[in-house]
Amino acid sequence: MKTLDRYIAILFLKNLALALFAFVSIFLFQQLIGDLYEHAFPSNQLLVYNLLNLPQIMVQIAPPAVLAATVLTLAGLARNNELTACYSIGVGLKRIGLLLSSIVFMVCCLVLICEDRILPPTYKRRTAYFWREMKKRPDFYLDIKQDKIWYRSKNLIYNLQRFDTHTKTIVGMSVYTFDENFNLVQVVSAEKAEFKSTGWRLQDGTVTLFTADDPFPLTQKFKEKDLTLTERPEDFMEIDKEVDGLRLKELWHYIARIQQAGADTKQYRVKFQQRISLSFMPLIMCFLGIPFSTRSKREGGIAKDLLICGGFAFFYWIFFAVGLSLGVNGALPPLLAAWLPSLVFGALAVTLIARRQLA
Repeated sequence: MKTLDRYIAILFLKNLALALFAFVSIFLFQQLIGDLYEHAFPSNQLLVYNLLNLPQIMVQIAPPAVLAATVLTLAGLARNNELTACYSIGVGLKRIGLLLSSIVFMVCCLVLICEDRILPPTYKRRTAYFWREMKKRPDFYLDIKQDKIWYRSKNLIYNLQRFDTHTKTIVGMSVYTFDENFNLVQVVSAEKAEFKSTGWRLQDGTVTLFTADDPFPLTQKFKEKDLTLTERPEDFMEIDKEVDGLRLKELWHYIARIQQAGADTKQYRVKFQQRISLSFMPLIMCFLGIPFSTRSKREGGIAKDLLICGGFAFFYWIFFAVGLSLGVNGALPPLLAAWLPSLVFGALAVTLIARRQLA
């Protein structure tokens, strides 16, 4: 049996590699063509930027690639009558499905490791390349820690406790101003900052001035103060995107911190569950591919099998996107919003496999 298991496993891994290469190439090509059509950046910069996005693409492509590999492997065995030979020696669909699901489970673990270890640093590298090389903002710097957010623009460095994307207000804001020699000249701190038509209005804070002549800084408190800054709320919206650069453990601590501050954390909790559920989506895709790829030749060829499975995958993605949206809006708990599509389609796949075994 070890020889048969090895043969099926190698065949599946070859088909998986082929499917990954084909899907990633198609995705990269259409993305690059779309970017080149817009003529926003030079072609060499677009190529580097899209290549930096390659790990993210591979994670997103993994579920349909596993589905295609499952169909190609089992349909190929059935077409060559090898599946019938397996049945004749007592190796049934349950045994073959267990073998494939074991391989796919290891793939899911690799995807999860990639989500946690590889995607965050590559996301930060891609973001830095976009702002510093493509947007020509070498001064740009944005980093989210578990207890603070640092944002740099030109001669200003911002330290934010939290940025509320819905109200577009900043809670716990400190602005450090430096001169051309990067000497600290002023620190403005406030409990809250709200954007008005005339600029930012700060509440309950202090202004500290540093001068070369006086070794002691001068501090003055204020209840309200208008502060003119080049940054608008749209610039701080990058903070929300930067959450994708956090590892799962860091994201969990970030959620706990902003929850203690009284902020709405639904979208971040949904994102946390989404990253885990997405990692195990290939397993559901594998189960979906088994009952269709083992049909008899009279029920249709491999092209029809791929088309049917592709339809299931399409509705799976729609269901998944709708569930995430409902979770962000508060209609569903974050855990249920991210895992409900997998539970539904997983139950459907198991039902179809059981019917195929009884047929």
